[in-house]
Amino acid sequence: MERRNVSISGTGKIGGGEYGNVRISGAGKVDGDLVAEEIRISGSGKILGSAKAKEISVSGAARFGGRVEGEVFQASGACVVEGELQTGELRCSGSQKVGGPLKAHYIRSSGTLSVGGNVDTDVFTSSGRFSINGMLSADRVEVRLVGNSTVKEIGGEHIEVRSGGGFNFQVSLSRGFRMGFAGGSLTAEVIEGDEVYLEETQADIVRGVNVKIGPGCKIKRVEYQNSLEVHSDAQVNEKSKV
Repeated sequence: MERRNVSISGTGKIGGGEYGNVRISGAGKVDGDLVAEEIRISGSGKILGSAKAKEISVSGAARFGGRVEGEVFQASGACVVEGELQTGELRCSGSQKVGGPLKAHYIRSSGTLSVGGNVDTDVFTSSGRFSINGMLSADRVEVRLVGNSTVKEIGGEHIEVRSGGGFNFQVSLSRGFRMGFAGGSLTAEVIEGDEVYLEETQADIVRGVNVKIGPGCKIKRVEYQNSLEVHSDAQVNEKSKV
């Protein structure tokens, strides 16, 4: 059976259920769980239950009252997901808040990202601010600091945190440290990876196979297997080869 499309351009409310395309450009509310092919919110939208769609796009203000699942989730406005968010790709250039855990294959954030639980992804790239009240687990973590960001723990294979500049992990390892970046800072309890490069980072423990501690870092303890380099403008209290 073909699902019907729904569009709210003024003030309106629909019941939960299964639809084709759902578009809200006014002040719209969905009273219950929502399943759709596509959800687009460019006005003010509120989904009181869970939501599932192939593509979800928010360019206005949206609040999802439960778990959200989609192949692509894009937020360029102000979006709140009160429960868990699970998506193939998350692109955030606005303000994105997730009350529970966040699971994705790819995350690219250039706005403000706040997560109340763990973040589990293959690739995490950020050129904005983020606050993660849990562990960030990814194969590759690439962060360009703009403002101050916080995370409890980071675990991954390649971890790169820079204050400004682009991302090229191999170049950063071969050319060494670059100075003169303007940006913010990252605060974490534990950072653990195979290849680790950090700038403007405060952490209790950093563990890695090959570790480079760049300018502006304050690290209480570094544990490394193969190599460790510490910039003259960095502070490391303890160093241990394991």
